[in-house]
Amino acid sequence: MWNYETNDDLAFFDSSDSAILKVALVDIKPGVFEDDIRYGLVVGTISDICLYPVFDSEENGQSNITIDSKRCFKIALDGATVNDIAYTSCGRVFYTADDQLFEFVYEKQHGWFGSTSHKCRGVNQTASILGTIISLPFFGSSKEQLDQISMDRSRNLMYLLGRNGTVSVWDLGADGAGCQKFVSVPMSKIAHEALILTQFGHDESSFHNITSIKALEAHQSAALNLVATTAKGVRLYFSVSTGPQNTVGQINNNGKVNERFQNRPQTSVRPQCLRVAHVRFAPGVTPTSIYGDGPNGVSVVYNDESICAMATANRNTIFTFSNFFYPATQCFVESSTECDITGHVWEIETISHSKIKSRAPPKHLVDRVHPHPFYRSQLETNHRLLVCSNEGVFEFAQINAVEALREALFDGGVEGNATLQLWQKIGPTEILILAFRILVSDTPIDERIRGKAEQLLYSIKENPEIIDNGRLTDQSTWSPNDSSMAEWRHRMKTPLLSSTPRNDARNGQTLYSSPFSPALDISVASGHHANMKLSTTRRHDALFFYFSRLVAPVWNDTICEIFNEKHLRITFEPESILMLKEEVQKIGRLMDDYRLVPNMEFGYTANVADRLNSEASTLERQSLIGLRKLVDATVETLSLWLIAYEHNLAAISSGMNPQLLPNFCSRKLAHLVSDGSNLNAELIRAMIKYFLGDEAGTKTLSENLRQMCPNLYSEDDACVTFAMEQLEAARKQGAGSARRRLVQTAVDMFKQSIGKVVLVSTCQQLAESVEAYEAIVELCLLRAAKDDPKQLALLAYKHGRNVSDAEMLSAEKKRSDCYRVITDELERLDEEATSEVPRDAAVNRDLMINAVLNSEDQLAHAAVFRWLLTKNKTNVILQSKSPYIEFFLVQEINAGRGQKYFDLLWRFYEKSGNYDKAARLLSKLAENDNWKMGLTQRCAYLSHAILCAQSCKDSTVTANIDELRDRLDVANVQMRIKDALSNSRNEELVAKLDGPILSLQELLLQFVVPFKMHKIKLALLHCAGMYVEEHIFETWENIIQDEFTTAHNEDALCDQLANTIGELFQVYRDTKYFPKEFIIRRILEIGSGGVTGEGQTQRLVLPPSFYPLLCRKIELTNCDFLKIASEEFRSGGDAWWTHNSRGQEYITKVVLKLTRTVIRELESAPTTMSRRSTARECLTHILPFIRRSCDVSAALNLQSLGNELTALQNRLSELSN
Repeated sequence: MWNYETNDDLAFFDSSDSAILKVALVDIKPGVFEDDIRYGLVVGTISDICLYPVFDSEENGQSNITIDSKRCFKIALDGATVNDIAYTSCGRVFYTADDQLFEFVYEKQHGWFGSTSHKCRGVNQTASILGTIISLPFFGSSKEQLDQISMDRSRNLMYLLGRNGTVSVWDLGADGAGCQKFVSVPMSKIAHEALILTQFGHDESSFHNITSIKALEAHQSAALNLVATTAKGVRLYFSVSTGPQNTVGQINNNGKVNERFQNRPQTSVRPQCLRVAHVRFAPGVTPTSIYGDGPNGVSVVYNDESICAMATANRNTIFTFSNFFYPATQCFVESSTECDITGHVWEIETISHSKIKSRAPPKHLVDRVHPHPFYRSQLETNHRLLVCSNEGVFEFAQINAVEALREALFDGGVEGNATLQLWQKIGPTEILILAFRILVSDTPIDERIRGKAEQLLYSIKENPEIIDNGRLTDQSTWSPNDSSMAEWRHRMKTPLLSSTPRNDARNGQTLYSSPFSPALDISVASGHHANMKLSTTRRHDALFFYFSRLVAPVWNDTICEIFNEKHLRITFEPESILMLKEEVQKIGRLMDDYRLVPNMEFGYTANVADRLNSEASTLERQSLIGLRKLVDATVETLSLWLIAYEHNLAAISSGMNPQLLPNFCSRKLAHLVSDGSNLNAELIRAMIKYFLGDEAGTKTLSENLRQMCPNLYSEDDACVTFAMEQLEAARKQGAGSARRRLVQTAVDMFKQSIGKVVLVSTCQQLAESVEAYEAIVELCLLRAAKDDPKQLALLAYKHGRNVSDAEMLSAEKKRSDCYRVITDELERLDEEATSEVPRDAAVNRDLMINAVLNSEDQLAHAAVFRWLLTKNKTNVILQSKSPYIEFFLVQEINAGRGQKYFDLLWRFYEKSGNYDKAARLLSKLAENDNWKMGLTQRCAYLSHAILCAQSCKDSTVTANIDELRDRLDVANVQMRIKDALSNSRNEELVAKLDGPILSLQELLLQFVVPFKMHKIKLALLHCAGMYVEEHIFETWENIIQDEFTTAHNEDALCDQLANTIGELFQVYRDTKYFPKEFIIRRILEIGSGGVTGEGQTQRLVLPPSFYPLLCRKIELTNCDFLKIASEEFRSGGDAWWTHNSRGQEYITKVVLKLTRTVIRELESAPTTMSRRSTARECLTHILPFIRRSCDVSAALNLQSLGNELTALQNRLSELSN
């Protein structure tokens, strides 16, 4: 085993007793040997095939390889001859022996008692015809030696070449664990397909005698899968798909690659057929070739996407073909070189060194197509061709583009023929990119030509222009679009992406470009030039392409992954990240040292063309400034992750919030650079947290971050880091003045760099570690003011927000986040205060509330007010001295927050002595049309409004007290109606009554009259001040009739009627709405049984004993009652009293009862003038009844009553003297 890097022998193998026919270095299956054994050596001899483990070791600073011949897997060949050996990336080994394909199965077996053993066997994969999915009818049964195996490890496909030219495809499955023969295609069919593809323009014999096959992996081509080379040097390109394949994925209407198609799944690349898709001839094969002597008798071939090397059996020459310098020509071009060697060629291989290695895709996906080697040459160096023959190993170095320019500049300078030829070959943009590489190089040889390379930067005299779309031409260069080559199919006419004959897909329009490409689609902001676009300079384009090709391997890939569910690790080699960082740094220095960002141009011109040119220069300058910022951001982001790696990223990430880890793993490097400041800041905070308590470590980390990431970690960040150290020291310090000083120092430093403070974690530490709750309020309010210097959030709060103003919305969100820290801490303290062990939580909570309410931050007041309301702590708001309570409540009311804010507002007015505002608000609330507010609440509002109005000194308010009382009276009437109907089935009417206060007319017409509510009608008439005697008498008539109608017996009638009359008397006693004489007359008449109601005979009669009770209820003396009865009897207006004996008898009994009552009262009273006058007055009132009852025409019962009255008359006479 030979090291081609150092030209040293690494290991010798001489353990085989038989002649060795084939040797291969393969990957070892995991778990078979020790974890550090990754490779094995497979040796095929004339008698057996063996697998030996290979060890990597290092001695005296030098790497050594050891082949362990003692642990060997050996399989006997039983007389067969090994033709070829191949392996997969998962460690499977295949070999061909004669006409059979075998798999070398090796494994580690566990026995009893913990013993282990290594077993192997050869599995014949061609033993059964069932292994073939597709069989061809013309395929005979004759056996064919299998000479060559070519493995496509990216797609898990295997190709076999038979000695007669038959090519077969074997599918190892999407997981790489299967093995099925898919199809076999004989030489005759292959030659026929090639002849048709070349339109029968060549001899069919040119396509016979295939001598070599080489699988093309996914990163080399997405459309082609295999290249076969004939003895005449004709290359036949095969595809296993039935249709054309996109090289990178599908393109959407916006010209961008759909990312989900960039890495195709393994299941989508399973073979469908085997067809010839393209043919490429070697020089000298076609009749029109200018080469008279091309490769003939080709025996050993190397093929990849750019280079083809052929060795012939009869010449000591290697024919090489490469399109390295022609990646974007209109037609396919290859350069040809003949390399002289000696001996018989055994193997040809190419090697190169990549500065930055891209990450392999997951196992279920295939890799994306890599850029053409010309574009990769910026990262790949030392490209060489190795030829192994029986005479030795020959090494040929390939001249790359920068070396070609270096030699050209040495030979003839900028204007030399060699430079001009290279200029014409690759174009001016690529020449500039090569010049950049020389200018950033540190090698001594480039120092000598740096001045000439600098001349190239200024040799192209051009300026940016704004031109018509039609003048924009396609650019013959490439830069990565979404991490792969979206334009490769169109721009690169390589063997892998051309057809035979090739159909040109170009349509003259500008193709979709890279996100790093020049902004060619910038429209001019003027109405007359809407179809104009920016055409940038080649120097501008070269800078963008230079940067994009550098970062292409990692730009659209994640930089870290999760392991053990709570740790992060970098997915790229740290050496690659460091190399990329250094290369990108060189771009920044290049742009600065050579002033590639032009200065701003000033001046004004009226010429339209000059204005357009000036605008073009401005746009290009802005683009270059953006690139310069992107370079700095990329360098800082890479530096940050390198620092994290050096300080143990796994341990640092273990202290992060586990919910954040998936965000790191899902964000590509492009996102971390462009919009990942939050994640980068989280990583910085995690590093600082990791070193908290280690002052020296924190200081070192802080200095490294400031030097390497000045934008991600500024002086303010360093100040915050030092403050966190002070806070950590305070936490370890016991309670006392020392702790207070440390906390105050930390808080002061936080205030100095408040823009860099992470409020959530910092305030959490202030609360839990040192209980500095007032400091939390200070920091949050200071940060809120810092984040909104223009007071946009306050403007939005006072005057309403503009949803289209992004700056205002952002300011509101930032302030809200600051205040949320305060309210979250208040919430925690409030919960703790109500727990079983409250400690000082309530005191600390009140401290924070008072600290906010004593500040001048109106929005902070509002935030705390909202929190207090959620906790039903309205008294805290009312008792505070905040000047913003009224505005807050008004704003909440205007926003439709709810009734509780109205209640809180009038209570605030009342509490603060603004009785006029309270009265007005209460009145408005009562008159509100909101149906959700009940009638009881409205009555309460009116009552309280009256009280507030009485306490107010404003005459305009006190003048409305009567109006408020009237509304309250109407509301009370409505309430009585609602209560009267509440037991009925009129739910809709009750619901209507339990809402806004209705007018008296509505109440009368809709409720009182239809439902015969006579008492309420009387109240309604009184409330309205409407006095019509006829209506009043009618209402009283109905009230009295209702009592007689609803009573079931005499006692009930007496009680109901007395109570009803007494209650109404208490309400209307001295008003016209209580016609006392009318009421007594109607009760006498109806109670006597002489009146019928609504056609029905009166059933119940009031006893005479009822009337003394009635007199007491209505505060009427018995003598006054006798007067009313006497007047009613004497008037003779009612025939019931004058002509009906029953009526005369009833009223006489009533008078008799009342007279006796008067006499008893007089007898118990002392003898005074009033007693005598009362007796005389009573005598006067009973005389009409005595005369009528003593009349000879009177009935006997009436006469008997008259005798009793006469006796009472005599007694009254005595009392009157």
